Amino acid sequence: MRKMKHTALLILLLVSCTGIQIPLLVATPFVSPSPLPEIVSPTPSFKPTNTPAGATLITPSTTSSSLTPTLTATFTSSLVPISPAELSADFLGCNTSIDITHGMGEVTNAFPVIRNNTGMDLTDVCATLSASDEDRQHPDKTVCTPALPTAYQVTLKLTVDTGYKQDTYIKVDVTSQQGIVASNSRSSCRDLGLPGWVPGKVGLIEPVQ
Repeated sequence: MRKMKHTALLILLLVSCTGIQIPLLVATPFVSPSPLPEIVSPTPSFKPTNTPAGATLITPSTTSSSLTPTLTATFTSSLVPISPAELSADFLGCNTSIDITHGMGEVTNAFPVIRNNTGMDLTDVCATLSASDEDRQHPDKTVCTPALPTAYQVTLKLTVDTGYKQDTYIKVDVTSQQGIVASNSRSSCRDLGLPGWVPGKVGLIEPVQ
């Protein structure tokens, strides 16, 4: 035990004589990390664009296989009033006479003017006359014209078998193949007319006056 103490003391003396320093701690220098570089992502400047009303907007929609644009259209509807089709019937006149040809007594003749202001050509335009005191059916009760162009008119002669010396209420109904119709009426026809008399314009198709 005493030898060990002498040996340790000898070692300490030798170390003090040589000037050797034994480092107790080894310090590791601290290096502060350099700051990360600032990342600036370029942001494109936004420029507003004027989109006119009613333009087609394209909105792309992605799918797993391809990029397919979706068209979205905006429509602005405007309502334009359309004037109704007009087929008119006016009485040029009417009278009461005797029909000897068909073996009838008193008959009432009417002369309707059929005007086509529909904007379309009409075909199979037929006018039918009826009376409040109508008796037998006259063969000229219904008269047709094959065609009546737009902006044209025609005067027809219609006849019905009516009662003797009675006030007769008459009505004319007009039809066409296009489904456009018209009608008109008159309260009384007491004027006397010559049997067989027909105005010169009957059956004549002329421009609307």
